[in-house]
Amino acid sequence: MSSVFVKVLVALIATAALVLTLSLSGALFFLWPTSFPDQSLRITPEVLAELQALKDERKFGRDESTFYPGAPTEAVRASAQASVDAIIQSLVTELPPHPRRSVVLATFKRVLIGLEQHESEERDQALVYLHRIMSIVGVNNSGELLNVWRYGFPYGWFLRT
Repeated sequence: MSSVFVKVLVALIATAALVLTLSLSGALFFLWPTSFPDQSLRITPEVLAELQALKDERKFGRDESTFYPGAPTEAVRASAQASVDAIIQSLVTELPPHPRRSVVLATFKRVLIGLEQHESEERDQALVYLHRIMSIVGVNNSGELLNVWRYGFPYGWFLRT
C-alpha cells in the first residue's frame, strides 16, 4: 500500500515539475489548446461594425479606468496598437466564413507572440482590448489562454469560486 502511495506522490511531483518548467519557459502557451471546448458564434453585420469601431479607436493612451498611464513613447503605443488592430482585422476577415470560438483564440495566440516585446503595462492593457473583443463576438472566456500568455500558468483553475 505504501509503495502505491510513493509512486502516486512521485508522479504528482513530476507532473508539477513539468508544468512549472513549461510555464516558466513559455512553452505552455505554445502548447495550450484553442479549440477545446469550441462554440459557434453569431457574427452579424452589427458585430463586425463594433469590431471595426474598436479597430478605429486610438489605443494605448492613458486609461484612468484601468490605471494605465499610457505607452511610454508614441512608437511603443503605435506598435502595441498595430498588434491589437491586426487581431481585429484578422477576425473581421476570418469570422464571417468561420464563426467559431477557436478562430478567435487561434488569432489571439498567433498575434500575442508579437506583444511579448512590450513592457508589462502594455501587455496588461492589451488584455483589456482582448476582453473587449471577446465580449463583442460573444466568447465567454479564453479557456485560460490569456492567463497562460500573460502569467505562464492557468491561474483561473485555482481562483474559481
